[in-house]
Amino acid sequence: MLALNGMTKRFGATNALEDVSLSLSGGEVLGLVGHNGAGKSTLIKIIAGAQAADSGTIVVNGTPVHFHSPHDAYAAGIRVIHQDAPLVPSFDTIDNCFLGRPYPKRAGRIDRKAMREAIARHAREIAPDLKLDVPVAFLPPAEKQFVRLLKAVSDEGRILVLDEPTAALPAEDAHKFFAVIERMRARGTAIILVSHRLDEIAEFCDRAVVLRDGRVVEELPKSELDVARLVTAMGGTHAANEDRPPVAASAPRILEIEGLVTGELRTPASLAVRAGEVVALYGLSGSGRSSLLQALWGAAPIEDGSIRLEGAAYRPRSPRDAVQAAVSYVPADRHRTGLFGSLDLVFNKTLPLLSSYRRVPGLPIPDTKAERSAFLVAAERVSMAFRSPGQLARTLSGGNQQKLIFSRWANRHSRVMLLDEPTEGVDVMAKQTIKEIIRAIAADGNAVLVSTSDRDEALELGDRVLVFRDGAVVATFERAQASPEALSTAAQAKAKAS
Repeated sequence: MLALNGMTKRFGATNALEDVSLSLSGGEVLGLVGHNGAGKSTLIKIIAGAQAADSGTIVVNGTPVHFHSPHDAYAAGIRVIHQDAPLVPSFDTIDNCFLGRPYPKRAGRIDRKAMREAIARHAREIAPDLKLDVPVAFLPPAEKQFVRLLKAVSDEGRILVLDEPTAALPAEDAHKFFAVIERMRARGTAIILVSHRLDEIAEFCDRAVVLRDGRVVEELPKSELDVARLVTAMGGTHAANEDRPPVAASAPRILEIEGLVTGELRTPASLAVRAGEVVALYGLSGSGRSSLLQALWGAAPIEDGSIRLEGAAYRPRSPRDAVQAAVSYVPADRHRTGLFGSLDLVFNKTLPLLSSYRRVPGLPIPDTKAERSAFLVAAERVSMAFRSPGQLARTLSGGNQQKLIFSRWANRHSRVMLLDEPTEGVDVMAKQTIKEIIRAIAADGNAVLVSTSDRDEALELGDRVLVFRDGAVVATFERAQASPEALSTAAQAKAKAS
């Protein structure tokens, strides 16, 4: 149904893809795996018509095709479904499925009955329990994914590319999702599944293609699909953390957490972070690691457990409480929760500490000179590149946007630094700079928690690594014990039946 032959794509001197070939038949689920930067995203964009390959051919149903735009790929029956593909919250399933499509009409008016029948016909086969008339805002995450699938197949989608479809789903909902995938497979739909959850690849895929550094390094049949084999095939190296001396056992405990339950973290978690220590929280999205940081930041309610900060009880009810306690935070999604893109750099830097920049204490009159001066000092500390302090935040590169968020805390003493996916979506040079900033923060005697889905980053930064899965801490590794295989196996291992 789909064949890619010799796909090559270069960006300057970088080979994003090098002679990549794969094939996909109707009724087959093909796994596509590889670490960040392996070439998966570039390959998906080429299949979707969003990017052109430098060389290679695409064949759909035996016919060579040339995609000049996503519209061409769409016309060929290809549908790419991202984990956060937008839905209109106030629309029900039927209206969401018809977005971007011609509405059936009767006597010159939209035929709602025909719309419902068209969607219900597919829903009965794919997701019979899905409520079609409920606004999707009220549907649980798994059912929102069902809506995205239904939208694709009801619009004659015959080849589906699922990009991390279960990343934000807990285990129970993920199994419901794959029950739907099984029904779609049975009706002859061809599916490419991109996932970091290697146990899902092993269980639900008929074959898997492993990418590394833009090349296909292995293609595994169903009989050879298991987590250990996939981990080995993905390979990769991690930068050793050997240049940093281990944190002394006598170093004071800055942060102590006992039996914490919050958000996606459903099993009580306990840990302590010492002065000068970086503790990496590694796991897939939805595993509970981000929920722990949000609770410490005061952005999520603490349902159970206790926290002590430098020996004193700490239970933040808002980010304001966290700031006052010298706790700092860099969120995972800088666009949605980190920056005001349409406002200038000075405002974005000083936002959490506006009360510190007043001409007269207690009066809302900003000291713009002090704000500008603080920005310039902080920008230099984090090596931010910019044209002017009045530049809009959205005009910065991804790496400099991330540095802008770090700069908020560069002029203050932070006893605890909370970092959620601190290098996501930035280039290699910016990643290195950000990692150096993180090490410098720890070297100043602060406690640092880094939440990341990047295994190599966890190994490179962490003095210890805690592995999260399905709302629980499932393993803890000291630096000397941590290895790529150990972390991946712990993060992917299925929970044992009790």
